[in-house]
Amino acid sequence: MPETMLELQDIHTYYGQIHALKGLNLTVNQGEIVALIGGNGAGKTTTLRTISGMMKPKVGRVTYLGQDVGGVPSHVIMSRGMSHVPEGRRIFPQLTVRENLEVGAYTISDRRLIEQRIQEGFALFPRLKERETQLGGTMSGGEQQMLAIARALMVAPKLLLLDEPSMGLSPLFVEAIFDIVEKLNRERGTTILLVEQNASMALGIAHRAYVLQTGEIKLSGDAAHIAQDESVRKAYLGDE
Repeated sequence: MPETMLELQDIHTYYGQIHALKGLNLTVNQGEIVALIGGNGAGKTTTLRTISGMMKPKVGRVTYLGQDVGGVPSHVIMSRGMSHVPEGRRIFPQLTVRENLEVGAYTISDRRLIEQRIQEGFALFPRLKERETQLGGTMSGGEQQMLAIARALMVAPKLLLLDEPSMGLSPLFVEAIFDIVEKLNRERGTTILLVEQNASMALGIAHRAYVLQTGEIKLSGDAAHIAQDESVRKAYLGDE
């Protein structure tokens, strides 16, 4: 059996008085791509923020690499091999591509390793090499998404959290981003938890999937089987 890298047990997370996650149970095994799909307001982003320490669950347990990380600060969790690419990319618009990548390596002191990781990012995203000295804020949405992912990879994460990587991108860039996600998993063995409204694309590359509705898991299992579920097809895949 594959090793469990991440486990959420009976997670209840609140935004003020709003009960955002209601008893969430979820696992991600080493080497998997796991998709978390659902509509707006389902709690997908809250789930990732709870995992990465940006939000603290009121009830429940988040276990990462065998350790309870509920309430552990984000920067400590990140130092243990987790990277979070947030919704909206959140690059630094007034910094160059190279400077953004260097910021992603803030936990690394070895300059040679930082340069090696930068060059690995350029190999993965050749367009970023072409834009190396360009300010992040002047690039297209697709290029900024590439930069956000490359920045997250600077620490060679064991677990990569991706929040809506296709949002606002052209179909060409969407396909390119998903190709990279698959490549990271296949060639580097990176474990990925993918939050994505483009359910068809997400289920097409994921091993397993969860369907989230109003803070609760309504369906889970093999991604290919989830993609064939009638309720999923009607709600998220555009079938009548």
